[in-house]
Amino acid sequence: MADLKNIALTIEATQTATDLKHWLGIVEQMDRIRLGFAYAVRNSLDLTRDDTFGTRGGSNYDTGGLDQDGLMAETVKIYYPDPDVAAEPYRAVETLMNKGLRLLGEHWQQGLIGSVGDLMASAADAE
Repeated sequence: MADLKNIALTIEATQTATDLKHWLGIVEQMDRIRLGFAYAVRNSLDLTRDDTFGTRGGSNYDTGGLDQDGLMAETVKIYYPDPDVAAEPYRAVETLMNKGLRLLGEHWQQGLIGSVGDLMASAADAE
């Protein structure tokens, strides 16, 4: 199977990405998606897509536009060392950006995140 050329957010992740613009003040949609991806990796989310994954029909992105330097694809190869991920990293990127955005939204709603600074503090605490 060939790797994805276009990757998509679920409807739920698209809504969370929109909410993050208001909550965190991050204007660029691509930056919010990358933040969701990084949050998923940081929280070691798995790559499974079960019935809670979300509904197809959200925003679509070209992999070349979202990951111009290829760092997202390289990141999943490092943090998820599996032959399937190495062969098709953008399938993993798609899963993680969706799951990460949803987790960010849940953590915002729970009051665990109130600003971008809170994300930085949690990373520093883990070191």
